[in-house]
Amino acid sequence: MSEQLEEETRALLEEYLQHCVSPHDETALSPAAQTLLRAVNELMEPSRSLIESRCDRITANPAIVLRTVAAQMLLDGGLNCGRAVALICFAGFLTQQRGKRRAGTPEELTEVLTHFLAVEHRDWLQSSGGWDGFFKNFSKKRTQRAQENSTISNALMAAAGFGLAGLAFILSVR
Repeated sequence: MSEQLEEETRALLEEYLQHCVSPHDETALSPAAQTLLRAVNELMEPSRSLIESRCDRITANPAIVLRTVAAQMLLDGGLNCGRAVALICFAGFLTQQRGKRRAGTPEELTEVLTHFLAVEHRDWLQSSGGWDGFFKNFSKKRTQRAQENSTISNALMAAAGFGLAGLAFILSVR
């Protein structure tokens, strides 16, 4: 079961991050990746340009940056679906830096995320229903806007401990 969860995680995240690099690619996304993309867009759309401009300033190794943000997220209350989406979204921004600066490749950042979600936090992912539970959670219509904003705010604030990226996420909440 654990190898299957890792492979499923790796395939989904790599597909999503490849899409971040080439958003106009005509290759159709799997239903799972479409759900992830929609969840990321709902989370980030209001502040996308601000966050992208802040991420443009990151010069450190993207894999190290992503690991640091993931670790900070844990210190600020643990992991939940909203925080996982925020972390995946952040990895997407890091892959978009390709050609501009030293950027993380989708494969490199997929490995960081896969290890974090499906190895280090396998118990959480399994107890949340795996990726099926994730998609059910994000496929539901939100009935209370305040609940949605709280989840988003918590996810974004989780990155607060990491320099410019944290600042970008904090500013996007306001």
